[in-house]
Amino acid sequence: MTTTADTSTQLNDISIIIPAREGSSRIQRKVHLPFTDELSLLEWKIDQLKKIHPGSKIIVSSNSANIKNIAANAGVNYHERSDYLSVGHQASFSEVITGIVKDIETAHFAWITVVVPLMSPEEVLNGFKAYIDKVIINQTNDSLVAVNLLKEYLWDEYKPINYEANRNHTISQNLPNIYKVTNGLYMSPKEQALRLGYFLGSNPYKFVVSKLAGIDIDEWEDYEFARSLVGYYNQTADLPKKA
Repeated sequence: MTTTADTSTQLNDISIIIPAREGSSRIQRKVHLPFTDELSLLEWKIDQLKKIHPGSKIIVSSNSANIKNIAANAGVNYHERSDYLSVGHQASFSEVITGIVKDIETAHFAWITVVVPLMSPEEVLNGFKAYIDKVIINQTNDSLVAVNLLKEYLWDEYKPINYEANRNHTISQNLPNIYKVTNGLYMSPKEQALRLGYFLGSNPYKFVVSKLAGIDIDEWEDYEFARSLVGYYNQTADLPKKA
């Protein structure tokens, strides 16, 4: 049986990587957008994660002096990456992942994005515990990804893909399980990620999170929508008890 002390030790084997580049193509300087009256999106994410993990195990990766100063002021580490891995889309996503992860001294890492701001610290910590159980201890899975379970009627360009749009139409509860990656949390052993060139293996554990935790700021309306829900988030996001 895994004890609380065991879990705490294994949590210390996990480093959090926050990728933060300033050159977003759809929303300029997205990570610096104000999310509350006091905090930008980046500062908000760092503040969330410091509630559950030591600052020494949180690394912000960028090529920006501004972001380096934010990390220092927040009491977390900074990883300097090359312009090639930061500007536009010169590097492939695989190159970005491995180019950052190779420099981080850790056995396991969590890749947590700034643009999914409403995944609460409690949900992140529960994700870490699920990773420890499924990947480290029992080894039933090789990685972890945060997902939303979709029970919705979906089409491709030509036809329904998860139901029949005819007299055999079914209620949504009976639709097959389909999962949407939220982009909020990915977890992997470092060695595996470097070998595969990606932060998920062939058998990731699908860690189901709330709809709130699935809001990903891609377009401006996503940003406004997420900001409008901060009050609700503050009412529902309980501060977790550390293991």
